[in-house]
Amino acid sequence: MVAFFTTAEAQIEYNWQNSKEGWVSASEPNLGCVLVAEPNALAMKAFNQTPVMRSGTLQDDLNLETTTYNRVRVSLKNPTASGNPNARLFVYPPGSNTATCNYNFAVDTMMVDFETYVISLDDAPTNGVLEGTIARFGLRAPWGVANGDTIYWESMVVYSSLGCTDSLACNFSPYAEEEDGSCVNPGNPCDDGDDATTDDVIDENCECVGQPIVNIENSPKGSVNLTLFPNPVAGQFRVEASSRIEEAEVYNATGKRIAVLQPNAASFTVDAARWPIGNYHLRVVYADGSVGHEGFVVVR
Repeated sequence: MVAFFTTAEAQIEYNWQNSKEGWVSASEPNLGCVLVAEPNALAMKAFNQTPVMRSGTLQDDLNLETTTYNRVRVSLKNPTASGNPNARLFVYPPGSNTATCNYNFAVDTMMVDFETYVISLDDAPTNGVLEGTIARFGLRAPWGVANGDTIYWESMVVYSSLGCTDSLACNFSPYAEEEDGSCVNPGNPCDDGDDATTDDVIDENCECVGQPIVNIENSPKGSVNLTLFPNPVAGQFRVEASSRIEEAEVYNATGKRIAVLQPNAASFTVDAARWPIGNYHLRVVYADGSVGHEGFVVVR
C-alpha cells in the first residue's frame, strides 16, 4: 500500500498565528526588530526604517533548488503611513546572511485588514540573480517605517504555479495557477511496489492498493461436490454444486483475478468466449462459508 501525498506537503507554508514558525530577527545594524507571536499574526516591532526577519539562523537550510518553486504568497498588514511602502523578499544561499537576490513588492499603507501579495520568482529580481540553492528566505517591512512601528505578518506560502488544479484529485494544489497534468485520482492505475499483488489502483483514500495474487492450486478443496463442464471450454460453461454458491471468482494462470460473480445459486452459467486461451481456476464460496475450486482450460 502506497500513499499519494497532497500538495499541501509539496509546498512550504509559514502560518504566523501564535507562533514565530522558526523565524528570527536580523541582528545587523539598521535591520533590527523584535518579533512577537500574537494570536492573529507575527508582530514585527521596528527599531529603524528597514527591519528584517529571516526563516531561521545560519545553521538552517531549506536546500531548495531555485527551479522547484516560482511563487511566494505573503499576507500582511501595514498600519503605518510609510512614505515608500515597498516590502522586500530576500533569498539567501547556505550559511550566509548576504542575499543572493531580493524582490521588492509594493504594499498598501494605513491597512486595517490583512492583504495578500504574490511575488513571482520568474520575474527578474530587484537586485542580484536567482541561482544556486535556497537556504532561507527573509522579509523586510515596507521601507520608511518609524522606530516603534509594528508590521503584522499573517502567513507566507512558497509554491509552484504549475500543479494539479482538480479539487477532487488526491494531489490537488490549492495554489496552482496552471494545470500540469500531474493529477492523481481514485481509480487511476498505479504500482504499489508489491510483486504479490496485481491490478493496482488508487483507492478512495488516495492509497495505491493491489489485489493479492492467489495460488488456488495449493489451497485445499472443500467437502462440497463441485463440477464444471464442458472442460476444456470454448464459450460458455456450466458450474454445478451440491450447495448454494454465494460468490465465484475466476483467476488466470498468473493468479490474476479476471472475474467476480455472485450467483447465489447451486448452479449457474459463465461466459468465457472473450477470455484468451489458457489455464484458469474457479474459486467459489458456499453459503456456509466453505470454499471450493476447480481448474479448467479455455480453447478455441
